[in-house]
Amino acid sequence: MRNESAPLDIEGMLPLALNEDQIEFWNKLKPVNRPAATDTYKRTMGDSGEIFNLPATYSLAARRALNEEGADGRLINAGLERMLYPWFGTKVDEKEVRKAEGKFRYASEIRKFPTGIWDAVLENDGFFPLDIYGLPGGQTLLVKTQDGSDVPMHVPLMSVEGPGALVSHIEPHVLNGYAPVIAATKARLMKEAVGEKFAEFGYRGARNGLDHAVLMMALKVGGDYEYTSNDEAVYLFGDNFTSIGTVGHEYIMAYQRDGLSLEEAQEQAFRDFIEHNEKSALLPDIIDTIKSGLPMVLKMKLEYSPSGKIIMPRFDSGDILGQQLVWKKMSEEAGVDSMHIVEDGYTPEKGRKSKEDYAAAGGNLDDVIVGAGGYFQNGNTRDAISFAYKRTSTKHENVESSIKFSDSPGKLSLPGPIRVYEQGSTLIVAKGGEEIDGNPLYVPLLQNGRISYFETLEEQAARADQTWNRYDRIEYSPEITEIIQERTAERDEIKQRL
Repeated sequence: MRNESAPLDIEGMLPLALNEDQIEFWNKLKPVNRPAATDTYKRTMGDSGEIFNLPATYSLAARRALNEEGADGRLINAGLERMLYPWFGTKVDEKEVRKAEGKFRYASEIRKFPTGIWDAVLENDGFFPLDIYGLPGGQTLLVKTQDGSDVPMHVPLMSVEGPGALVSHIEPHVLNGYAPVIAATKARLMKEAVGEKFAEFGYRGARNGLDHAVLMMALKVGGDYEYTSNDEAVYLFGDNFTSIGTVGHEYIMAYQRDGLSLEEAQEQAFRDFIEHNEKSALLPDIIDTIKSGLPMVLKMKLEYSPSGKIIMPRFDSGDILGQQLVWKKMSEEAGVDSMHIVEDGYTPEKGRKSKEDYAAAGGNLDDVIVGAGGYFQNGNTRDAISFAYKRTSTKHENVESSIKFSDSPGKLSLPGPIRVYEQGSTLIVAKGGEEIDGNPLYVPLLQNGRISYFETLEEQAARADQTWNRYDRIEYSPEITEIIQERTAERDEIKQRL
């Protein structure tokens, strides 16, 4: 018997919605009412004339490069599941539409509701009559200035096509894609800096658990990272993520009591934890890392390692490099491995320097596991990459391309419908139907409201590896360039006349 909450028509095909728990996860990310889930002005425009609802295309684009060392104008597309599964994985039904219609047409401050576009959804068997073409997950794109200009060029991520008011309606939803794109790009930067031995510990700093699981998917796409302290992500998507955990300060604090010295409490806590676990990453800074903590970790390692226990220190405060070198010397003299974890507000730059300094002092880089969490959420805002969703064409008698001008350089939208091609190290942005000598990169993500994108996170991560260093230039196609020039000249003539 079909689970009615499962994605319809594509059950068993979506690689991250294969069981009841995964389906529930995506359903929790679905709006309570999709016809109501938009900005008020979208609803108002949709019920204010037929022109706005003519067949149209909108493009989603990052118009600003990420301000991170090593990014060099590159971004990695990620989060397609977050965009597709909650909104398009289940049908819209009559009840969902009529509840929103009743609220907004008869009991709202602004009594408008675009009944026609939602009737079109119901007539389409509950599926949105939309097509979405875009870059697949893991695909690297560019936002950069070139040829001496100070105005950045950009490569749109996708083109959404269908009834104009309906295409416009989903803007708030698709714009949430900025977070996975930034996180995936940061994961790639971290991988370039510290390698594959990395663990994500940012669950506590996330806005909520659902968002953090989505962030982990982006980290998988961008850096192929799998280790995380987020047990829910591992529970839901165990094929993609692996739990990693250490002993926390609170565990050792629980042993502090009258009649037991702090040093005795530290040793008892270490000993009890090791006896109950096969792997133990111990915090050595309870009293003093070098004078007390590391000697105690070494004592435990010498005592328990012969039984197969894995024991190492985790450094997260003070002079990390100094502590690493002391541990290296102590462990080498004792004839045991020097494995350890470092975690103290790590960014790619800090991680790279930490490993370089450790290697320069004679350390083996394979000894070091880097951990971080806050880095992937710090500065992760829509404005960081100027993420925008703009109308690119409207079909009157013919398809008429449109441009959103702005007094701010770099905010010019590109006329469409948009397609993107690869030609060597160049990414070419072109109009749909234009003849381009290049490899087409856009793939169908949604066809007549049915999800048509089924790649796994591993496949997307492999694409990120393949494309990260592939491109260094953007070109706008002849038709795109011609329309921009014509419209710019028209605007400039008007401005001069005024």
